[in-house]
Amino acid sequence: MRAPVLTEPRIAQQPSTAWPIAVKLYIVSFTVVGLSLCMLGPALTDLRERSGTGIGSIGILFAGQSLGYVTGSIIGGRLYDRFTGHRVYAAALALLAAGLCMVPLFTSLNGLLLAFVVIGLGASASDLGANTLLVWQLGANSGRAMNMLHLFFGVGALLAPLAVYVGLNIATVTAALFCLAVAAIAVRLPSPTHTKVMREEHTEATRPLLAMLCAFFAVYVGFEGGFGGWITTYGEEVGFSELSATWLTTVFWMGFTLGRGVASVISERVSPYRILMGASVISIVGAVVFLLGDGATAAVWISTVLVGIGTAPQFASMIMLAERKVPLTGSATSWFVAGAGLGGLIFPFMIGRMFADRGASALPIAALALGTATFVMFLVANAALERASESVSDRRQ
Repeated sequence: MRAPVLTEPRIAQQPSTAWPIAVKLYIVSFTVVGLSLCMLGPALTDLRERSGTGIGSIGILFAGQSLGYVTGSIIGGRLYDRFTGHRVYAAALALLAAGLCMVPLFTSLNGLLLAFVVIGLGASASDLGANTLLVWQLGANSGRAMNMLHLFFGVGALLAPLAVYVGLNIATVTAALFCLAVAAIAVRLPSPTHTKVMREEHTEATRPLLAMLCAFFAVYVGFEGGFGGWITTYGEEVGFSELSATWLTTVFWMGFTLGRGVASVISERVSPYRILMGASVISIVGAVVFLLGDGATAAVWISTVLVGIGTAPQFASMIMLAERKVPLTGSATSWFVAGAGLGGLIFPFMIGRMFADRGASALPIAALALGTATFVMFLVANAALERASESVSDRRQ
C-alpha cells in the first residue's frame, strides 16, 4: 500500500552555518572513511615486507576489504532502518577503529586479511550511515552538504599516501582514535529518523529501480577505483620514473578533490542531472585523451586530471538525483553502497588481469569502456526514475 503523500515546499539550500552539528560531524568523519579505504594501495609495499608475501598474494587484501565493504552495506541498511541512527553510526565507527587498530598487531597475511575485512565492514557501515542520516537530516536540501561529505572523502584519500609515508602504524592508530572521538560525540546528539512519509514527487523505491541505480554505482566505482588504483602502475609501464608514477596517483586525487569542491559550490544552482551530465562528458573526454595519447607524457597528465575531476561529483550527484524521486531509507541506500563495493571488488581485479594479458594498453581501454558504461547507466537510471515519477503523476490525475 502506498504511503501517504506529503507536499513539501521548495526552499533554498541552507548555508553551511545553518546545518545541524550532526551534519558537520558526518562530513568531517568522511575524511577518515576516505583515508581508511584508500590507504591499502600506498601501504602494499610495507605490508608485503612485513608479511613476507609476494605481489601475487598480497592482492587478497583488496578482495578482503571489498568483501567486508559489501557485507557491511547489506547488513547496515537494515540496522539504520530499525535502530537509533546515531547509535548504529557510532558502532560502525567503533568497528572501523577496531579494524584500524588490528593492522599494527599482525605480521601474517591471514591476520592482515582479517584486519582489512573488519576495516571494510566498519567503513561501509559508516559510509552508508553518513549518506543516509544526512538525507534524513536535510531532505531535499541535502545537495551542498552531500557534495561536501564526498569532498571530505577525497581529502582523506588524498591524505592516505602521506599518512602511510609518515608511518602506517601511527596513521592507523591515529585514525582509530579519531573514529572513537566522532563516535562518542555522535551518540550524544539527537538522531534523525526516517518518517516513511513520501513527498509529492516521490515514487516507490522498487527493486528493479534500485537494481539500476546499484549498477550505476558499480560501474562508476569500477571506473574511479580502477583508474586511481592502476594509474601508478601504468606510469611505470610507459616509462615514468618511480616518483613521477607515484605523483600520478596524487594528481588524480587532487583533481578528484577539486571536482568535488566545485560540485559542492555549484550544487545550490545546478541540478544533479546537469552535474552528472557535465561530469560524465569530462571523464569520457579524459579517457579518450588517455587512449589516443598512447603513453605520451602530456596526455597522461592531462587525462589523469580530467578523469579525476570528471569522476568526482558523480557519486553524490546520483544520490541526490535519486533522492528527488524516491525516499531514501537505509535499506535503499544500502543498494548504492553495495553496488559501489561490488564495483570496487570486480573491476580493478579485471583491469589487473588485462594488464597481465595486454600490458599498459589495458588501462586506457578499460577507462574508456567503464567511463562510457557509467554514462550509459546514468542515462538508463535517470530514464527509469523519470518513468516511475510520470507513472505516479498519471495515477494521481
